[in-house]
Amino acid sequence: MHLGDTLSGASNQSSYSLAVVSQDDADAAAALPGRSLVYFSGTDVPTGYSDGVPYSQALANGWLLTDGSGHLMQNTGFGFYIGDVGSSGYQQAFVTNVLAFLSAHPGVKGVFIDDVLRDISPLAGGYPAKYPSQAAWAAAMLSFVQAVGPALRSQGYYVLLNADGFTSGDSNSNDGTLTVSWWQQLGPSVDGLMNENYQETSDGTNTLRSSGSATWMQNWDGWQRLIGTAQAMGKDFVGVTYGAPGDTSSMLYGRASFLLEWNGGGSSFIFNPTDNTDPWNTSWTVDIGQPAAAKQQVGSGWMRQYTGGVALVNPSPTSSQTFQLGGSYLTPSGATVTSVTLAPTTGLILHSAFPPP
Repeated sequence: MHLGDTLSGASNQSSYSLAVVSQDDADAAAALPGRSLVYFSGTDVPTGYSDGVPYSQALANGWLLTDGSGHLMQNTGFGFYIGDVGSSGYQQAFVTNVLAFLSAHPGVKGVFIDDVLRDISPLAGGYPAKYPSQAAWAAAMLSFVQAVGPALRSQGYYVLLNADGFTSGDSNSNDGTLTVSWWQQLGPSVDGLMNENYQETSDGTNTLRSSGSATWMQNWDGWQRLIGTAQAMGKDFVGVTYGAPGDTSSMLYGRASFLLEWNGGGSSFIFNPTDNTDPWNTSWTVDIGQPAAAKQQVGSGWMRQYTGGVALVNPSPTSSQTFQLGGSYLTPSGATVTSVTLAPTTGLILHSAFPPP
């Protein structure tokens, strides 16, 4: 999968099962064999372009949220204004505008909706006067998804949300518990749910999560639940790991963790380079087929057999783990191995040395 506004810089485009692109790249992505989704955001209202509801339309209709002093609220990271996601008029305008865009770009399979947040306070620095608490905001955001998702899906379009349950001051944010709960509320209205910074911290350091719960940087087990949460509802999971272009450790750890839980369906893993360069790297794009067995715990690690290989993860923060593979496999460098030892917080994807006919 590829994510971002740099489709022209991505090689092997026909090999991706999913592409999330900017509106400018809609036609190019529509021509690809994989599922093509175009970026929108119901929460953010930029002034220079439309993420679903243009600034001029939102301003004219009173759909820009204000704080208790009457000042327009903004996304503190990007300066975008905050749309009134709980307004039925705003919701209908979003649907009308997005359907018009999709109709004008035939071949696009659907939309990616960003910033579907349980708590607006971390993004905007506080709560709007209209939705003065976390609970009030969450109810408004949920109503947006319940209105928009089915409306787009009824026209045959796929809807993927970037949905985060993080809530200020609530320790249940640390291990994915609130995101699991948030996804269970959102899931019936959409087709897929994205976990940004999958198995890494979202503080800008992209530190890989390990098992355990002693620190915020651990909780690998808790966040791993999101894959099963989505798939149990019949929805797709999409996990995004960020890292430097040559950071094969992050690539392998993220995709191998994903492969431990993948049901063989439409779920996807993304590695997105932090400098927006070409994400293709055979360390994480190697195809090992379909799941052939359930994951197995091996000491501090996990192993799962596939029809064309094996996925291995050692999420321990301190201990190495040796895996006896029960056959011959090829490492990313081409070496043949029958056992491997993984250092703490590492993953590996091995291709079968003798694949089945």
